[in-house]
Amino acid sequence: MSSALRLHRAAVAQRLLASAPQAAASLDWDALGRSPAWLALSETEFRAFQCRVGAVLHGRALRLWIDRGRLAAAQAALGAPFVRRLLAEPESASIPIGLVACAEIERPAQVEPVLRQAGAAVLLAGLPEGLLREALGAALAPVTASPMAAELALTLIARTEALTAGSATPGMAPAGAAV
Repeated sequence: MSSALRLHRAAVAQRLLASAPQAAASLDWDALGRSPAWLALSETEFRAFQCRVGAVLHGRALRLWIDRGRLAAAQAALGAPFVRRLLAEPESASIPIGLVACAEIERPAQVEPVLRQAGAAVLLAGLPEGLLREALGAALAPVTASPMAAELALTLIARTEALTAGSATPGMAPAGAAV
C-alpha cells in the first residue's frame, strides 16, 4: 500500500470521525481508500471546494451580477482567479435554467453560505448510495443530497476541479439530463 493511499484514508477518516463519529465508525479502510480526492482536503480547502462547486451550479446567475458587494463576496469565498475563470466561461457551459433549482443570492452576506450549502448538496449527490454517503451526509447535516442525477453532480464536480486547476472545462451534461 502506498503512503499516498494511507494519507488519503487517514485524512478522510479524520474528517468523518471529527464531525460524524457514529456514521464514520461503520466505514472500513477500503471504503475510505475509494473515496474521492476532495474528501481528503484540509478543512479550509474543503469549505472552499464546496463553495466552488456551488458557484459552478449557480454559474448562470453569477454571470448576471453587476453589484460590487456580491462580486467581492464571491471573490473572498472562491478566490479571484476562480471567479475570473468561471465568469469567462461561455453561457453554454452553465446548466440549463430550470434543470436544478438554485437558491437566490440577493445580498453579499448570503454568497458564501448559499454557495457552500449548494456545493455540499452536489457533493453528496455525486457519491453513490452507501455508508460513505451516509457518513458524509451526517457530517454535512443539515445539508442533504441534491435531487439531481449523480451524473450531473459528477459533471459539476469535474468542472469545478478543472476551473480550480485553471484548465479547460469538461463539457456539460445534455440539456435533457435527468435530475
